[in-house]
Amino acid sequence: MASALRRVSADRAATPPEDAPRPIRVLVVEDSHLIAWLLRRWIEEEPGLELAGAAKNGEEAPALAAKTRPDVVLLDIEMPVMDGLQALPLILDACPSARVLMVSALTQRNAQMTFEALSRGAADYLAKPEPANGGSSSPRFRDELVAKIKAVAQSTVRSSQRFGDASRLGPDGSIAQLRPFSMVVPRLVTIGSSTGGPNALTNLLTPLRNALHRVPVLITQHMPSVFTAALAERIQEVTGLPAKEGEDGEALRPGHIYLAPGERHMVLAPGDKPTISINDAPPLNFHRPSVDLLFESAAGVYGAGVLAVVLTGMGSDGTSGAKAIVEKGGNVLVQDKCSSVVWGMPAAVLEAGLASAEGPPLRLAETMRMLLQGERL
Repeated sequence: MASALRRVSADRAATPPEDAPRPIRVLVVEDSHLIAWLLRRWIEEEPGLELAGAAKNGEEAPALAAKTRPDVVLLDIEMPVMDGLQALPLILDACPSARVLMVSALTQRNAQMTFEALSRGAADYLAKPEPANGGSSSPRFRDELVAKIKAVAQSTVRSSQRFGDASRLGPDGSIAQLRPFSMVVPRLVTIGSSTGGPNALTNLLTPLRNALHRVPVLITQHMPSVFTAALAERIQEVTGLPAKEGEDGEALRPGHIYLAPGERHMVLAPGDKPTISINDAPPLNFHRPSVDLLFESAAGVYGAGVLAVVLTGMGSDGTSGAKAIVEKGGNVLVQDKCSSVVWGMPAAVLEAGLASAEGPPLRLAETMRMLLQGERL
């Protein structure tokens, strides 16, 4: 009897409470035995995650996705039989609710394929570290993998907030007030983005191709160096505006778009002609490049002439920089929850009371156009 009672007790302890959140189910699609083994092991070890299955190439993935109904799919780019770019639309057709993270090696070709995958419906990407940085078994890679899986899985929850209201619900449910617009015509546009940023950037900038010829645009996007060069090429392709990684000592030119090089800070240096400064200072709040450093330096050089935008991303990078811009009289706009892959960075700015507008990239682009043309809002 005592033994039976102990078994019942153990069974009850092993059974999660009814209100416990359902684990995030992850499907791994990876041809490398070592990397697939590491991904499976990390998923199985992490509380809140559950391995839904594993496929060794893109051809196997759609049927397995339809059968297992994963929340998140880790999809390798380069695989035999069928690569990740070919498999992506088939996976999304088989399981439309799944969020796909492209897992990409740090090469120019992989970077270009990753951005193509993002434009076709992938939620975000994960860059495999180089062997010199610990390879795919590095703790940093594991932590980034887990964080991104959890972030994109949560992003399936959508907001019903509308653009243009006088107030918003902040991340904690409190009312976050929108600031009145400063009507100083912007002389510089700065943008910060992270998880989900590449698509948000192209959606924001493409409609502005005719409005940005008056001002330089500086962007900090959290990503490795190979990817920032490829992202600059993509932005130039979709906007028709010159876009490149910023270079140390480079003078700003209106109508040009400058991206912070991956893993390096980009700030503005004052002078008769403001110039870009690139440095390798330690990460700020775990980020290099840092949105905060870019925004703070822009506020110091351009004052009220700064128009800043904070797009989708994890964490709160950009909030202290947004505060510096607002204190100088500039404007800050943020992406809304409904259109963000991860509503972290824009939510932090909104909750701090620093935003004058919130909305999806296309609506923010219209607000930016009006501000750049000096129209009243």
